Amino acid sequence: MKQVTRNNREWFQDWANEYDNTLGKVKRHHHLLDLVVRESGIKRNDQVLDIGCGTGLLSLKFLHKTDCRITAIDSSSEMLRIFKEKIETCNLTEKIHCAQQSAEEMDFKPDQFDIIASTVALHHVRCKEPVIKKIYDSMKGGGRFVIGEIDMDTTGRLDDPQRLERILKYLTGELSLAMKEGGVPAFERMYDNGKKHILNNGEYCIGFDQWKDLCTNVGFKNVRVSPLKGLNLLKYS
Repeated sequence: MKQVTRNNREWFQDWANEYDNTLGKVKRHHHLLDLVVRESGIKRNDQVLDIGCGTGLLSLKFLHKTDCRITAIDSSSEMLRIFKEKIETCNLTEKIHCAQQSAEEMDFKPDQFDIIASTVALHHVRCKEPVIKKIYDSMKGGGRFVIGEIDMDTTGRLDDPQRLERILKYLTGELSLAMKEGGVPAFERMYDNGKKHILNNGEYCIGFDQWKDLCTNVGFKNVRVSPLKGLNLLKYS
């Protein structure tokens, strides 16, 4: 099974140059990132893995919070190019290491990270449990896994009208918010993304009950869900 379809990679390549000016301008997305940092309980000198780092919005918030070391991975070379420009501009080359790698491809040593975090990225993974198992294995004892994700279940037959209604009910609020906070450019990109959710084209969202089951299955013992208005945060520690 392919990790990320070629079309999906190209879509993110195209989005990279406008990402910070679309989703990056949505206030609620920044509230989600802030909540992830806060719930992580990050401490000075912690080793952090940012999965699906994009243009670095979450990683930079971690470093703004405290002095830590970050490994950031993403499958999009263009997203990473933009992030690396930020790293060089801010003189953070000793703090952040970037690598072009998908969540499915990652292969880190056991007990390597104090914190593993991912925001609106892991729903792009079709087969999620093996990835969650890799995350569990690469965390230090007492480490924290924090995921900011979409609480939207897109499983089921593509031609099921009830499934479509369920997805559209969620997307309507997201599209309205994108228009309000990011204008037409953000709306256009989110509208395009909405179709990918509906057709499961590189977007494979599941609900939080399903996320919780996945994490329990691989060995996580303490699971906490902290909601953010319209979005949600899952914390596994």
